[in-house]
Amino acid sequence: MKRYEEVGKLPNDELDKLILSKIKNRRPEVVGGSSIGEDTAVLDLEGDYVVLSSDPITGAADHLGTLAIHISVNDVSTKSADAVGVLLTLLLPVNTTSGEIEKIMSDAQKAAEEVGLDIVGGHTEITDAVTKPVMVSTVIGRVNKSLMPDAGAIQPGYVVAMTKYAGLEGTAILCSDFGDKLKEIGEEILSEGRELVHDLSVQREGQIAANYRIGYMHDVTEGGIEGALWETSQAIGKGIEINKKDIPLHIATKKIAEQLEINPYRLISSGSMIIVLDERDVEDMKRELEKENILFTVIGRVVESKGMIFADEEIPIEAPGPDDLFKAIAQLQ
Repeated sequence: MKRYEEVGKLPNDELDKLILSKIKNRRPEVVGGSSIGEDTAVLDLEGDYVVLSSDPITGAADHLGTLAIHISVNDVSTKSADAVGVLLTLLLPVNTTSGEIEKIMSDAQKAAEEVGLDIVGGHTEITDAVTKPVMVSTVIGRVNKSLMPDAGAIQPGYVVAMTKYAGLEGTAILCSDFGDKLKEIGEEILSEGRELVHDLSVQREGQIAANYRIGYMHDVTEGGIEGALWETSQAIGKGIEINKKDIPLHIATKKIAEQLEINPYRLISSGSMIIVLDERDVEDMKRELEKENILFTVIGRVVESKGMIFADEEIPIEAPGPDDLFKAIAQLQ
């Protein structure tokens, strides 16, 4: 029997063996359920599809309520779904203050208003099972069936693109929570890194994508862009070739990676979306996103062969391991 000593998500092979293999969907309403590279469940309740997703926030101290809303809404946005409501479970350590609780919920309510959904329920308790606040969000969305990405349409030659920067969320967390330990990167760059917390939503990307021939979308969370690309290939059942030099990194991410000797491509990246789309729609979608000040970068293509590779380095992309955010936090605490 294996004991787990590393912080982070279960490795995908063990997730499949220990968790996913135990799940059997029998209800006819279940259109899509749990699988590697799919962070949402989709139900057909006669009419629009209902899209659901659940996420914990465990690696952040500041902005907990904000992150809990945006990260869960990001998941349903990968299906171009409109987020309707969210359930929040808040687990708090002993000696938490009322002021801390109030800030978490005020931040969550503000973020919910920004993305247009309601907090419709949840659970709150003080428990000695945690040593810092943990929030779990479950979001409920809806989407017209015709607007869902069509993975079955993906062919070799489809473009792999991403929005914003790799390592975005991890950079925001580290600059916000550990700025006093990262002073050598400079106050101006630290300030820019903190501001990235306002770029963690991919809701607009999901809304715009509904107008184009999209095969698949995946928000880049734990495991970073490398992990998300591996999961993308698994989900679509095809190979991908990526040009690593084309993956955009924010200056704060580069400086932190150099100082802490972490891999920025394995750093949690909520706020960035991988989009697999028909080449004919690339320029129009890029133009529409950039009108909204959303960076859109082509980083690779779907190919005939199986597997994932950084084509410019001829290095295979491996299955995601522990996120380098936890490696960074261990150095800074």
